[in-house]
Amino acid sequence: MQNKPYEGSVSDRLERIPFSSVQRDFLLMVAGGEWAETLMLLGNGAILALVVSVLGITHSLGATIITTAFFLGEFVGSAFFGWLADRRGRKFVFLYNLLVFSFGMLIAGFMSDPFLIAVFIFIGGIGVGGEFPLVDSFTTEMMPAKVRGNRLAWVYTIAVTAGFVIAFLTYEMDIIAPTYYSWRILFWFMAVVGFAIWAVRTRLKESPRWLEVHGEYKKANEITTEWEQKTMERKHLKELPPVTTNTPIEQNRSKYKDIFEPDVRKRSIMMIIFQFFQSGIFYGFTALSPLFLIDKGFDLPKTLEFTFLIYAGFFFGSVFNLFIIDKVERKWGIIGTAVLAGIFGTAFAVVSNVYLIVIFGFITTFLLWNFSNFYHAYQAEIFPTRIRPTAAGTVYAVSRVSTAILTLFIVDIFLPHGVLASFGIIWVFIAIVVVDIWVLGPKSSKEQVETIAQLYCPVNISYIYPLKI
Repeated sequence: MQNKPYEGSVSDRLERIPFSSVQRDFLLMVAGGEWAETLMLLGNGAILALVVSVLGITHSLGATIITTAFFLGEFVGSAFFGWLADRRGRKFVFLYNLLVFSFGMLIAGFMSDPFLIAVFIFIGGIGVGGEFPLVDSFTTEMMPAKVRGNRLAWVYTIAVTAGFVIAFLTYEMDIIAPTYYSWRILFWFMAVVGFAIWAVRTRLKESPRWLEVHGEYKKANEITTEWEQKTMERKHLKELPPVTTNTPIEQNRSKYKDIFEPDVRKRSIMMIIFQFFQSGIFYGFTALSPLFLIDKGFDLPKTLEFTFLIYAGFFFGSVFNLFIIDKVERKWGIIGTAVLAGIFGTAFAVVSNVYLIVIFGFITTFLLWNFSNFYHAYQAEIFPTRIRPTAAGTVYAVSRVSTAILTLFIVDIFLPHGVLASFGIIWVFIAIVVVDIWVLGPKSSKEQVETIAQLYCPVNISYIYPLKI
């Protein structure tokens, strides 16, 4: 550890770097792992329908071994890898998590016993459990404040194309693959994708902001200087815009309990409440929409076909979000899209016309992915750098266990009474989320992450000011 910083904090220097292939390459490497995770996140509902059909098991057992096992694994992985990313670094976690996912899904594809399938899907979930909080945190730390939301939205726009792929593959496997291999091939495909992206990710560099907080000024300076020089070369610039701010450098190493320190306690509690119930909104529709369609009387081939069309809304919603995420205050974007998704989701539940079912389902997923992009940007930027992945990982872990609980809750308690009854409880979740964010949520759009920490956390934290360049 060096005794004093170089001139200018890396935070201020990263803020003035224009977009180039340097940032593009970073975003693609980060998005790759998210793409692999999204295969299972958006595909588990369709895979669930296929596994239930092939193995001849109940919907409840299928939801347990596929959806519940995966999200419980993500619960463990999110909390553990989030904490580890603050202790050992963002890059360190990225060198291992996808290997755990890939081996888990690979072995799950060879299993026939429901218990063993669940065990290895659980392990796969652990591997990618840290993807969301770490991708959110890493991207937030590397991108300028004015376009931070847009850059993260690009990551999720790339990732959501996995929904098309897995829905299409599930549909095709049901038609062309031998019954024994139909769902297994999907797990093996995920494993191969994970191994490939892991190999590419070994080129990632550590977050300069994390290094700076931990006193590793020389390494932080080297990585930031490399970004600056490569950007000037690739954009044919003689110099970069001047550094116009002098942001203090936080000097606190984190402990897990720090997420409940006075400076972040309110936000941690707010996001724990939010994450517990938002999963019931998002996955209450996403993971269970194939079962909703079956409950409406459609056979498996039609269900998978309609699921593919409905899931297209995720992609188009994310593309739309690119244009608004940095223009709409994050907290109002979360609230607005949650309410609208509830309205159109309810319309999906009550209509019987095939075309209207697909249209309203599409609009619901369109809005849900806007909702998702807003809150992913929000949950990373409102926490200080010293505990960003730990806090984001912990609150996100809450959503993983609540997804496992709430999806089974909807399937076992409300779905037997019809799709409309299922959306009745989802409206309760929406109401809780809206009140929580409205009352407790700070504003955050376009603010430098260090500024957000200081504005909304006026407590005694050790800072040092770098020399102005």
